[in-house]
Amino acid sequence: MENNKLDIDQLITGRLLGTNSEEENLSLDNWIGHTAENRRYYSEQKKLWHLLEIHRKIENVDEQGAFRKIASRLPVKRETSIFTWVQRVAAILLVPVIIASAFYFFHERSSRKQFSTVYNTAETPLGMRSSLTLPDGTKVWLNAGSKISYPVLFSNDRRAVTLSGEAYFEVKKDKEWPFVVNAKSMSIVVTGTSFNCNAYPENDQIQTVLVEGEVTLVNQSATELALMSPGELATFDNNKQSITKTRTDLQKYIAWKSGKLMFRDDKMNKVVEKLERWYNVEFEIADKEIADYIYTATFIDESLDQVLKMLSLSAPIRFEISDRNKQEDQTFAKAKVTLYKKA
Repeated sequence: MENNKLDIDQLITGRLLGTNSEEENLSLDNWIGHTAENRRYYSEQKKLWHLLEIHRKIENVDEQGAFRKIASRLPVKRETSIFTWVQRVAAILLVPVIIASAFYFFHERSSRKQFSTVYNTAETPLGMRSSLTLPDGTKVWLNAGSKISYPVLFSNDRRAVTLSGEAYFEVKKDKEWPFVVNAKSMSIVVTGTSFNCNAYPENDQIQTVLVEGEVTLVNQSATELALMSPGELATFDNNKQSITKTRTDLQKYIAWKSGKLMFRDDKMNKVVEKLERWYNVEFEIADKEIADYIYTATFIDESLDQVLKMLSLSAPIRFEISDRNKQEDQTFAKAKVTLYKKA
């Protein structure tokens, strides 16, 4: 793939220099017409080439020679001060610089505007976790069953992404360039900080914990605002469009980033919810009173079977795991875990 890209770059360079043969130009034309992405790439390379040409011309300007040439053609009157005369010459010499700067400025604005409307989506399937770096240098960790959408290039006024699921952010600091996470009907606005956001679509609440820096939470109508401090948990009620804040143990909410599955006085129904995503299995609580059991534990690299055995030892429950059956489309269904109350 890299060799192919190198060959194409050589063909583009040859065309712009006028050194390609007819056969090489024909090959390049066939490649350009193959996909819209190829046409966009070729267009961008041409624009960059023209920009570099202007830059080379500016660098090759003989300032002193140009100064003398212009000076010999200017009718200098006795009453004209040397300062005014130098100003005129300087203005003439600056013309190519201004043209190049204007071209670069408008080219950059046009490119950023164009690419800020083209989006990438990174998605992590159930049972897995991943990380990525956004175009501005912000680092993101995605938990199981999560996805994030972001533009190829952020716009000039803000860095906006859309989250579905859970993610930990280390935002590249820039006070003049706000970073915005849109999650359902809530937005998180920061300029440079570390925080975790849990916004799975099946839940009515969005939880945000702040590790460092400052975070502002805004609801859909911008009528509810909350400024967070490090160590706080903010819970946004999607139905009521309201925000509540409490102090919390941060590790409970961010340990997943380091591969730890941590529970701290969590009800069994919430424990089951995390286990389903973490191990990509389906749970059924057969005896409903089990859902209110309180559970505390930390797991690192344990298998599902090991976790379930620990669960049954520390709580009055037993479990059964069904086999993964092959479905009509030849894929296998998720393993199903059923929890029962011990007799």
